[in-house]
Amino acid sequence: MEKKMQMALVYETLLCSPGMSDTVKLDMRVSRKALLLLAAAVESQLQNENADAATVKGFFEMETVEELEKIVGEILSKSDLSGLHSKLKNLQQS
Repeated sequence: MEKKMQMALVYETLLCSPGMSDTVKLDMRVSRKALLLLAAAVESQLQNENADAATVKGFFEMETVEELEKIVGEILSKSDLSGLHSKLKNLQQS
């Protein structure tokens, strides 16, 4: 548990360093399959209600978590996967 708390402190320190809030433009070619998997993996971590130091919510502030949620939405929207992703989520919840 002590190591997890130390890692959370390291992440918190890195995220506060100069330039970390600057935007970065990426030009990548990624398959839709990889984007759908990435979105599912990130959402899975973000939906984890356990906010201990081992989870995304434990490492990052709420503002950063909301930014990640927004990025996932943009990835799905720009790759025309929003509909498919929402249908898959509905199937998973059933």
